[in-house]
Amino acid sequence: MVVPGTENNVIGEGGLIYITMIMPVGYEYENPAAGWDNYSMIGFGAQIAVPLKPDRADKLSRLVLDSDDKYTLRTGETLELGQGYTLEAKQVDVNGEKVWLQFNRDGEYVDDEIISVATGGNNTSKTWDVELDDIEGEDDVVVLRVHVNQVFQGAVDSIAQIEGIWLIDYANAMTIESDDEFGKLDDVSIQGDTLSISNENTFTLTMGSEEEIAEGMFFMIGDTPVEELRYFPFVVRILGEVNETTGLPEGNETETGENETQAGENVTETPGENVTEEPAEEPAEEETEEETAGNNTTGGEEGEGTPGFGIVLCLVGLLAVVYLIRRKS
Repeated sequence: MVVPGTENNVIGEGGLIYITMIMPVGYEYENPAAGWDNYSMIGFGAQIAVPLKPDRADKLSRLVLDSDDKYTLRTGETLELGQGYTLEAKQVDVNGEKVWLQFNRDGEYVDDEIISVATGGNNTSKTWDVELDDIEGEDDVVVLRVHVNQVFQGAVDSIAQIEGIWLIDYANAMTIESDDEFGKLDDVSIQGDTLSISNENTFTLTMGSEEEIAEGMFFMIGDTPVEELRYFPFVVRILGEVNETTGLPEGNETETGENETQAGENVTETPGENVTEEPAEEPAEEETEEETAGNNTTGGEEGEGTPGFGIVLCLVGLLAVVYLIRRKS
């Protein structure tokens, strides 16, 4: 974000410019031999977005998941990926060294595939790329990548182990037009892999306030005389859904059922190992006031049979390392 100039606390026409461009980044799951090396991403406002085409910044989709955690799925079990997307293990064939996976959105079928994990096969064959057509007018868009490590026989069920999941919210992809408006930024220019947006109208920064520049992006303006203007950009980011009644991040208030697992949680199982439940721990002794002082941590209740899924509330103070300061004597 660039501010070429202000007059006291007034930003003139074209005086605020937001510039972002497409860049390659590595997958969390690092496995170049299996095709997991880099993908294209672009920062857009306070979100990480993925261009539908790697050289064009006009069609974007939000990144939902980029994970290198290990997950285990039994036949009939469902993995919640976020934003209504799920991955279901329809069948696990240990003898045939393969697993039948189905990709759903909001409970509706999207695509399915039988993935072979045979040791003599190509490493790339263990990765399933879901490609869809007509996403904002684009075809052959990769919306999901899943890498299956192995299948094995557990204590009771056949199990598939997944390591490497990448997903975009293709159902809510967007096309940016030249006449779009994003808060005070309303003059859009797209040049290939670069997107820049500036303001067509002047606006005033109110001293000692928080000014929203665009959705999710703010200026914090210092409470100083106008001729000593100080301000910096920041974003507020809430990870997870917010309970509309309490205003707090939601934990596991809703039961997801016995056969559902949350993505973002590390779920592993050793092949051939018997899985037993641990006995409940004895209640801990009550802490003294000195021991609990300053420890203000609470956790939501977990649904029965539902793994814990932590949600973090955080404030990202600075949008970038650089800050903007203007002073007039």
